[in-house]
Amino acid sequence: MKLLFIRHGEPDYDNDCLTPHGREQAAMLRDRLAATEHIDAAFASPMGRASQTAQICMENTGISVEVCPWLREFDVKIHDPGSSGMIYAWDMSPKYRESILCDREKYISSPYIQDTEMSGRYCAADEGLDRILAGYGLVREGDRYRKTAECGETLAFFCHFGMTCVLVSKLLGVSPIPILNGLSCEPTGITTMCTDDRFGEYVGFRMHGYGDISHLSGHVSRGNIFK
Repeated sequence: MKLLFIRHGEPDYDNDCLTPHGREQAAMLRDRLAATEHIDAAFASPMGRASQTAQICMENTGISVEVCPWLREFDVKIHDPGSSGMIYAWDMSPKYRESILCDREKYISSPYIQDTEMSGRYCAADEGLDRILAGYGLVREGDRYRKTAECGETLAFFCHFGMTCVLVSKLLGVSPIPILNGLSCEPTGITTMCTDDRFGEYVGFRMHGYGDISHLSGHVSRGNIFK
């Protein structure tokens, strides 16, 4: 199985839509996907910038885009270690990145994370993706997935930088904090995760590419790398 996590085109954040340049990027992404991928199903964040990107990419394919509320941007705010305020989870200063934040079991007990939306939003994304994977023959059992079918489909998820980081952390079994703060992704970047099918009925996921924007070659990206 192949999962494509696709960031939206250049956004107009004030109006939650694509800019004219973002629509051009989405058209180039559409051509890239048509030429290199056989997408079996598509899912999108309900936010305008992502749903518009999905609509442009999936037009004339005959594939209906399923809108999933849990795919919305992971714009969770956590306690700012350097002040009494709140910051986005991807804006933590390296000064405060303690080892507990890299532990996938313990990070949620950090004083920076406690009493925030982090746990609930992460669980919603975790459960949402698992429901979709189960429908295509990958059933989670603890920290692993068991195949109940051939699982050869390619699924496209049109979403956001933060949500991509969260889903990648889930599939790799690591804390989302170092992923959110250690990666960046330009508009229409494609992140590819594939099942490792060498071990019989149980599979894991491997990353085959992160934030690929080769379809924008020769075009200047002006989008904010976050959200």
